[in-house]
This record gives sequence, structure tokens and C-alpha cells, in this order.
Amino acid sequence: MDMGVRLVGKELARARLAQINRSIDPVLRGALNTTATKTRTERYVKRMGGVFKSSILGARLGGSDVRGKLTIKRARKGRMNSRIIPSSSGVRVDDYRRWLFEWVSPTRARVYVMGLRGKKLAAGFVNPASVGQKPLATRGDKRTANKNYRRNLKLQTAMGPSMAYWFQQLTGAETIRWTNTFLRQEFERRVRREIARYGGGTGS
Repeated sequence: MDMGVRLVGKELARARLAQINRSIDPVLRGALNTTATKTRTERYVKRMGGVFKSSILGARLGGSDVRGKLTIKRARKGRMNSRIIPSSSGVRVDDYRRWLFEWVSPTRARVYVMGLRGKKLAAGFVNPASVGQKPLATRGDKRTANKNYRRNLKLQTAMGPSMAYWFQQLTGAETIRWTNTFLRQEFERRVRREIARYGGGTGS
């Protein structure tokens, strides 16, 4: 996984599997892919579930709306690593569970979304005097190089930070330790199972 995760004991496991004429590669790929899937769920999807809205179907499928913003590039033959790749696209403000605005003038207000550690400024504005007070994207006027809303352009919804931003916030030392521990345990479990299956021992 592309998070600074390192697997200890790989060479010893390779030697043990070689004794029963088994390759370490399928075992390692399986452990990497299972770890990526589990880490995405436990360390990202569950923790981001309170930040983003979820559709009824998404909630029934265990947070599929959030999972869709976190792609897994799985290990396969010829590629011995598994990566969680967060989307770098901005997320619509109205796709956040909570957002708010702060007045700047009678017709302008800054937009914030509520994230993991408080509020985060979004790319847009609200007209407090408007009906509905919707979060709108700020549009650039090429003639003045100023960020001005132009009425002849179609209104766009303001955008909040991307999943990549929140992914970075969550990928700290604690998450890396958790992932390292899970990967080691999953790898050892798969090695034991392989030895039990082909070496005449017992394993889980």
C-alpha cells in the first residue's frame, strides 16, 4: 500500500513456503489486497461516513458512496503492491452532511463545510439575500481576472475539499501502525494456511 507500510518477515516466509514448493507471491498479493480493502473500510469509509451524505442504497451497501471516492489499485502478477487512491475531484458542498456560511456583506457570505476537525473553507459563496441561500461556485471573469459571479453563466454548486484532502488528514501514524499490524497478521495467517494445506500441518 502506498502509505509507507512495510512487511516484516517476508524472507523467512519465502523460505518456509519454498520447503513445500509453494511460491510466496500469491500469498503476499492476497494479504496486500485484503489489507487495502480492510483499511479503506475501517480507517477511511467508517470515519468519513459522518462527513459526506449517503444515499439510501449507499447506506444499505455499507457506505458505498464514500467507498466510490477511494479506489483500490490491487496487487496482481507483476505488481506486488496495493494502493488506496483517493479522488482528487472536489466534492459538492451540498453532498456534505453539514455546511454553513458566514456573512461578508449583505449579498456575499463565505461557505464552509464541516469536516473531521471542524470547518473548512469551500470554493464558493452564498448570497444571504437570495431565496434558498444556496452555495454557489465563484466564477472567474477573464476580462478583469477577478473572481466575480456572472449572471450569463449557468449557476454551479460550490465545491468543498476533495476526498484526497480528507485522506491526507486521516493518513497519520496511527493509521499506518494499524495497517502495518493488520498486514502482518493477515500475511502470517495466509502463510500458515498455505503450509497447513500443502505441508501436512494445521492452520487457520
